[in-house]
Amino acid sequence: MAGKKLALTLLITIITLNLWPSAPTAQAQDNAPVQALILLVNDNPAQLTEVVDLLEAQNGQTRHVFPNRAVIALATPDTIQSLAALPSAAAVFTQAIEPSSIDSYGPNGNHIASVWNNLIASQTAPLNVGLMASGHPNDPNDALTAPDLPSVSGRMLLGASAASVTPGYYQTSEYMAGSVAVGVVLVESDGSTDPSTEDWTSAEKQQVFDEIVTGLNWWAEMEPRAHISFVYDDHFSNPLPTSVEPISRPYSDQKYWIADAMSEMGYDASFYFTQVRDYNNDLRAAYQTDWAFTIFVVDSSADGDNRFSDNYFAYAYLGGPFTVMTYGNNGYGSHNMDAVIAHETGHIFHALDQYYSAHQPCTRSAGYLGVENQNSLYGDCTSNENSIMRGGISPYGAKAIDSYAAGQVGWRDSDGDDILDPLDTDLPINITSVSVVNDSVTVTGATEIIPYPSPSRASVTINTLARVQYRFNEGDWQQATADDGAFDGTSESYHFTASLPPGLYTLEVVAVDSAGNVSEANATETISILDPIDGGLNTELHQLSGAASTGNPVNINGMAYHLQGGIITSVEYRINGGDWQLASAQDGAFDSDYEPFTLSTDSLAAGTYVIEARAADGEGNTEVNFPSYGFTVAEEHFIFLPLVVRGL
Repeated sequence: MAGKKLALTLLITIITLNLWPSAPTAQAQDNAPVQALILLVNDNPAQLTEVVDLLEAQNGQTRHVFPNRAVIALATPDTIQSLAALPSAAAVFTQAIEPSSIDSYGPNGNHIASVWNNLIASQTAPLNVGLMASGHPNDPNDALTAPDLPSVSGRMLLGASAASVTPGYYQTSEYMAGSVAVGVVLVESDGSTDPSTEDWTSAEKQQVFDEIVTGLNWWAEMEPRAHISFVYDDHFSNPLPTSVEPISRPYSDQKYWIADAMSEMGYDASFYFTQVRDYNNDLRAAYQTDWAFTIFVVDSSADGDNRFSDNYFAYAYLGGPFTVMTYGNNGYGSHNMDAVIAHETGHIFHALDQYYSAHQPCTRSAGYLGVENQNSLYGDCTSNENSIMRGGISPYGAKAIDSYAAGQVGWRDSDGDDILDPLDTDLPINITSVSVVNDSVTVTGATEIIPYPSPSRASVTINTLARVQYRFNEGDWQQATADDGAFDGTSESYHFTASLPPGLYTLEVVAVDSAGNVSEANATETISILDPIDGGLNTELHQLSGAASTGNPVNINGMAYHLQGGIITSVEYRINGGDWQLASAQDGAFDSDYEPFTLSTDSLAAGTYVIEARAADGEGNTEVNFPSYGFTVAEEHFIFLPLVVRGL
């Protein structure tokens, strides 16, 4: 093992030398984020956590996770260097991998190396236009509605209780943001019902996975504010058996082969949609992601047109739970499967079709935000832009998505705060109790996340509370403590204790969530700390607004107040322990329980000074524990400039 680690260290060193130039200026210029593949030393989940945590801490972005084997991320060269130094990182790559250099990692390493090489390679495989057009000029609408969904009113009711602000059983892809678990499932006919005409080869299986990851990476790159990452559950290496030959049947016969595949995984519900939903929810729980969906791929390499018998070849259910593709995808071909899965994933997250033959009108709304389909070719729509939801490979290669399709998947920022609307939550917070004992203040309270409201769907959030902060008199923010030990839910109670010197304080408390939202309205409380000797009689001195210099008077403001309602009758001050002098009330008279005042001195010589102030009340009490403030008077310097007059 030690010898292997030494070899891996040498490999990392070689890569590092190729990444970071020696010139400081070049290093600064080249610290832009790049994609990197991080291979893990072994399958210990703690190693994956270590890599992901470092990426998050250094503002990197995790894009693809191959559980306990590897991570593909976007990171700066500086962060990549930090990753390479982790004990959990076997190797870090930023360029294509020579197959021979990855042999020591076994077959899993080769699978991931192939994915990586495909991801960073530029590829523009041609369409077989003739095959696409022959016999089937009008492709059917490929965005279907799942037959097992509750009614709209039922879905709204499911989201009505406080417990459902997080996505529920049917809500596995409400908007495209956050982390997504993806089950990649290939099926293989065993010949027991239909003759087996298709057989997956190792190269075909690998190509399917390569293309799927590349297609999903398209979405991860398109909207950085969505922070999208994908986690893959592998059922492509060993395709799941079915008694039928899927490609020889109509798409509706998916009920047989999907049920067979899910039963093989141990999901035995009576309806195949329920089987897939159970699987998706298990994926979401196991990988702790926000969303989950399944991709089924049917072998069609021996089929003439790469379609099912009823002309379908790729389709998805709006909002999940799954999408289906054939290996050849009509005339797209297997090398353009990335473009196909990118389009179908749009449907998974509620984007509608926009090509004419789908017959989707301009005014149909979809998605969590209820956005209209105004870029559809079916009708006189507001927009006419190249877009991924129009199909073909042109928008995929051009990275084109129109604002309406983007809005349907949740990519809209109405208030321009760089937080996408579905993540733009409200964080109401309250103070439940304040206890003051001598100079100690203990505060309790609660906060929660209110999801961004959906106009037509149950309102849910993937955000979690990140922290609660408090401050006194606009000072530095401090961290409160979650009652359950961690801020990681959608509702939390909190507490904190602080020690304060005598005085009057305004307490502010705010909540912050994982998307960066901050409570719009702070919870506030006024707190009085009585002096053990002076009681409620208190004086405060404010800092000078600018530098003090010789030749100029020094004016210092402050305030005197009585926390027990007494009347302030005078304020005195002295400098460097000298005689006490009277200060001036800013309103002309000391005659209330709250009195701002000003201390005015004549010009002072250069040096350091300490000024003290004390208040007296109507009961004859004079402050004993009074404040002091130190300041410096600088020598005033003059610069004489010659006056030059021309033309005399």
